[in-house]
Amino acid sequence: MKQEVKPVHSMSSRREKNLDLIRPKRLRFPEDERENEWLGILLDAYYLGDKCVFEGISKRIKRGEQLACKKGCSSCCSTHSTIPAYPLEIIGIYWYTDTKIKGETRVRLAQNLISYNQLNQCPFLIGGACSIHPMRPLACRFFNVFNSPCAPGEDPFYSRRKDVLTPNEQEKQKALSKYLHFHGIRGKKAVKVALKTDILNNYVKNLREIDWKNLGIRLNLRLI
Repeated sequence: MKQEVKPVHSMSSRREKNLDLIRPKRLRFPEDERENEWLGILLDAYYLGDKCVFEGISKRIKRGEQLACKKGCSSCCSTHSTIPAYPLEIIGIYWYTDTKIKGETRVRLAQNLISYNQLNQCPFLIGGACSIHPMRPLACRFFNVFNSPCAPGEDPFYSRRKDVLTPNEQEKQKALSKYLHFHGIRGKKAVKVALKTDILNNYVKNLREIDWKNLGIRLNLRLI
């Protein structure tokens, strides 16, 4: 029997007991990565993004601040009407949703995606938790809030900007540079020019505005 390969989740959160940060590890889907070259590129980008977030959160905790984000907190999933997602991230979401999500979560997610345009939240939010957490876009990974949880309807980026993590720009660019490889842009000079001119912005989509209905129908047809 083929053994299911479980991913190593890369997260920037605190252990409940000792409040130490969990150092991120790269997500790995060995068989899938061998079959899909793009997946390795995406996972490399996410790992670099998670390391960037880890370092940023570590510095602020050392200054005495507390990370307000935790499992079950999903305010930003509903208050943010714009969630930037790059083509490679969207492919990753399709792949992960179709091949890795199973059981009751798959059924509920299918319902969400079919009626996505009627929801006042991210369609991948199930019961207050992100159903695609390992494959969430960099924009979601980078958004972290300190000191106090978001009030209902609050977007702290505007109400208390100082409490929102500002990722190290150089490290952030390293993560984004991986996406350029997917678009055929390689080599130090070409990547530098592409990052400087923000060429990736030509490809970015709003996750909240993508038509997810067909993916929802697909999930219903392939219940696993």
